[in-house]
Amino acid sequence: MNPRVIAHPANLQGRDFIVGDLHGHPDVLYRLMDQVGFDYDTDRLFSVGDLVDRGPNSAGALELLDAPWLYPVLGNHDAMLLATLNLGHVREMRREKAQRTAAYAELFTRNGGWDWLRLYRRDEERCERWRSALAQIPLVRIVDAEHAAPAGRFQVLHAELAAERENTVAVCWNDVDLAEDTHPRWQEPHPVIGYDATGTWEDHLLWGRSLRYALSHENPIVPAALSRTYVGHTITPPREGRLLQVAEHVFLDTGAAHLDQAEQYRNQGLTLFCHQEQQGWMATATEIVRVALGNAPAL
Repeated sequence: MNPRVIAHPANLQGRDFIVGDLHGHPDVLYRLMDQVGFDYDTDRLFSVGDLVDRGPNSAGALELLDAPWLYPVLGNHDAMLLATLNLGHVREMRREKAQRTAAYAELFTRNGGWDWLRLYRRDEERCERWRSALAQIPLVRIVDAEHAAPAGRFQVLHAELAAERENTVAVCWNDVDLAEDTHPRWQEPHPVIGYDATGTWEDHLLWGRSLRYALSHENPIVPAALSRTYVGHTITPPREGRLLQVAEHVFLDTGAAHLDQAEQYRNQGLTLFCHQEQQGWMATATEIVRVALGNAPAL
């Protein structure tokens, strides 16, 4: 089982960047890092997950896991890949974990993961290296818990910390509870919008779309005592140069999965955001544009 939460101290020497869902585009990430003058000795790069699938170079994206400056969280596509790589170890797992592994591996196949993984299935050494690295990626990274936002604490996870509650959507975690990786809420079973099944919060942090559902249906959203939380998972292009920010969630998946369909998705791409500077940059198929934060209207 992947770690739930890993904490990091403040970065006193450099800057902290957060990148949206990469989806097999490491070359575009390096282009953005060049744009911002990323310092490989002092800056840190946090990823909201989904390194793989959709794009042309999932294997290259996985090689980033060896970089000492990269701090990813697990995305649902990463979890599906890990489950597939874990299939050879199912007999060693407890029944419930084996069932979850099989379900996620089936989702990997249904989402087209084998389109690229089949090229490497006979490279046992590489696949084992990927499996070992993916198994160490947490669901949540909390940064600088000692200081308040916006300049201080933030957290990174893949999907969301909110769920449906009686015709509303409530942010169900606060800063204190989220830092406790043994909190009983982690194992709370409930329907997960986006997962389209009953799951625990370990599934919800990978698949949940309750906040986006609430915005689309103009349902009330109940916030909580939560620091800035960077997420991805649901493609949310900037509106008038502004990233969606709601209930302390900042949505950074701006559509890198569609970079190879530039004619149809001209306003989508990969976003890199600097926490200290409170600004970001999005690489589309043709240019790099600056993006800022904004409280977007219902979508």
